Amino acid sequence: MPNILALAHTKSLLEYLPDTILSRMCSGRFSWLLTLFFGALLPFSFAPFNTLSSAFSYLIIIPVSLFLYQLLHTQSSKQAFYRGLIFGVGLFSIGVSWLYVAIHDFGAAHWSLAGVFTLLFILFLALYYAVFAWAVFKIRQKTVLTHNRLVLFFLPVLWVFFEWLRSWLLTGFPWLLVGYPLLETPLSGFAPIIGIYGLSLLVLFSASILIAKIKPLVSLLSLVVLLLCGALLNTLQWSTPQGETLSVSLIQGNVNQEVKWSSWQLEKTKQLYVSLSQDHWQDSDLIVWPENAIPVFYHTLANGFYHNLTLQAKKTHTELITGLPIFDDKTQAYYNAMITLGGKEGHYYKTHLVPFGEYVPLAALLRGLIQFFNLPMSGFSVGEATQKPVTIRGYQAVVTLCYEDVFPQDIIANIPQSNFMVNLSNNGWYGDSLAPHQHLEMARMRALETGRELIRSTTSGISALINYKGDVLVKGPQFKQAVVKGTIQPRTGTTPYVVVGNYPIIILFIIMGLLIIKNKQVN
Repeated sequence: MPNILALAHTKSLLEYLPDTILSRMCSGRFSWLLTLFFGALLPFSFAPFNTLSSAFSYLIIIPVSLFLYQLLHTQSSKQAFYRGLIFGVGLFSIGVSWLYVAIHDFGAAHWSLAGVFTLLFILFLALYYAVFAWAVFKIRQKTVLTHNRLVLFFLPVLWVFFEWLRSWLLTGFPWLLVGYPLLETPLSGFAPIIGIYGLSLLVLFSASILIAKIKPLVSLLSLVVLLLCGALLNTLQWSTPQGETLSVSLIQGNVNQEVKWSSWQLEKTKQLYVSLSQDHWQDSDLIVWPENAIPVFYHTLANGFYHNLTLQAKKTHTELITGLPIFDDKTQAYYNAMITLGGKEGHYYKTHLVPFGEYVPLAALLRGLIQFFNLPMSGFSVGEATQKPVTIRGYQAVVTLCYEDVFPQDIIANIPQSNFMVNLSNNGWYGDSLAPHQHLEMARMRALETGRELIRSTTSGISALINYKGDVLVKGPQFKQAVVKGTIQPRTGTTPYVVVGNYPIIILFIIMGLLIIKNKQVN
């Protein structure tokens, strides 16, 4: 049995800091500013910062560890709740500041209203961390768990539980999950096995090691072993090439969001995409236009514009992929969709719509309140969840539209029978903000998790071709008309994460709950 007395006097790595620093970090008004600061630091570990230097990725461990240390020294559930809330406000005030751009710059809302709605959204997201912090205090108070069990198991699993909850509750918003920065580290080798929530667990475990009461050498060796295991896993290939590479031309029209939906702009937009594509029919297997490239319903242009494009594609043995809105005669509903022309024609209807962007909750109350709730194409219906991969150039492809690719659980079901992925997006709503970079990072993670290469076409950037390791093969500029050319390799075979999905993580949640019940204090 371990020497309990010796363990009680063992310091965590963090506790080698001077006592005055640790005291000020956990009590007094200054500690609340530090909590806000720790949350605000987190987004700087994500793209675009960690693409400049992987050092930013490793830094995510520090503010997470310091925040957890603060939680272990809260004096009441109320104090814990507000500390978590402030941490979340710091995180999302920086991390999703781009929402203000969408509401104010492109939603035509007054700056004050845009600020209010952005603040409300930030406060809502921060509630997840508030409830997490409150739960940590209750577990400390109501159970007989040892310090190390609490720190090394319950804190990491509970944090990831709230990330997972945020990914589906009220349609879900799995943005800024702390596992994403690991894409730029050796720990990315774990992604094809445990997925993004598993990577978040690794971040929390690494942060928890710094506050666990174990010998410093053991703490450091644990982190080194994790990095070495990740590096070894990075050498494995979970999928294998199938067939020949496909040459791809991504057409980025960069039509300004402020005029894109105007009727007088339509003919100019049509001519723009046709002219940008003209020189690439002969040397491309695929020409890819982004989400809602031509922003009018398919049936209005089917017999003229799209018919001519189909003839051109067949003549040059090329296939055209484009995003567009569709009115379906069978369902009498409107969809944000993708179609293929020139080969085996197929379509995909978007299943995960953006609240307030593609549909308006409580529309009868909100429409007309501000211009943002009247955005063009904000009355779409949800496509069927059981849609199969689309046949493209004789291969099967998993298609996602816009931010659907941030939901791994929605993608992996069709990966075993697919050979590559296609994502069509419009990040133009968010201007020159963090959003396009963060979105590209998440798209890269989907490629790594699934062992599939990814075609990503956007209206104004960042368009890219991504390989099965999550590396960007080629990408285009932002806010410029561009044709991004390169090749992708269709692949077969599945990663362990595709096979088991998030079930191992969910099992950990269940084990956590059972252990909390088992270790509950008897009054």
